[in-house]
Amino acid sequence: MQSSQTLPEQIIPTIIYMETGPEIMPFRDENDTANFSDTHLAQVFRRLVMEETLNKVFFDQVITNTTDFIKFCHNRENEIFFVQAGGREVGFFWLNRFRHKSSFITYCFYRDFWGRNALKISRAALDFLFARTDAHGEHQTDLLLGLTPANNKLAIKFMLKNKMTILGRVPGFLYDHHQGKSVDGVLSYRQRQDNGSVRLPGLFFVR
Repeated sequence: MQSSQTLPEQIIPTIIYMETGPEIMPFRDENDTANFSDTHLAQVFRRLVMEETLNKVFFDQVITNTTDFIKFCHNRENEIFFVQAGGREVGFFWLNRFRHKSSFITYCFYRDFWGRNALKISRAALDFLFARTDAHGEHQTDLLLGLTPANNKLAIKFMLKNKMTILGRVPGFLYDHHQGKSVDGVLSYRQRQDNGSVRLPGLFFVR
């Protein structure tokens, strides 16, 4: 857990306002400065524990305390975005495993926003990511990928409703640190100009 050292006060975040939908706030601003203090990150971690979503979100990673979560957020291999809607904190999502203009995406929404709200917000997040351009006007993201435990039916449905296309089911591709065993993973993707999705039979997901 956190040491007894006093953590800095929360920094007012740089907010990216969208014309419609939620407010998306990057963990780091354009000057590579953290928009959120470690105190705020610790509060986020405690909420994940309270809502019993920690093990589902960090399925294949060992994050057991605030220190682990803070290190995860500060890890520059992860690009993290926090989300607000109507003045309330919604959750966050992050990108990692970058390659050229592709990366993997993972979502975490608080329980109050599960259901239709989460779907609306996740679609806005995808639109935001695909719309980002660099200083030369080049799109930063052409392809987003997802990796989902095959036994998580709700996550699979959520992924399909976000117009992700399924590539396939890979046996034992994920390791569940919390249960200490390997599980199948469903690999999916969505291209920047892709509006379609592949829906597979229920037998694909469940053994």
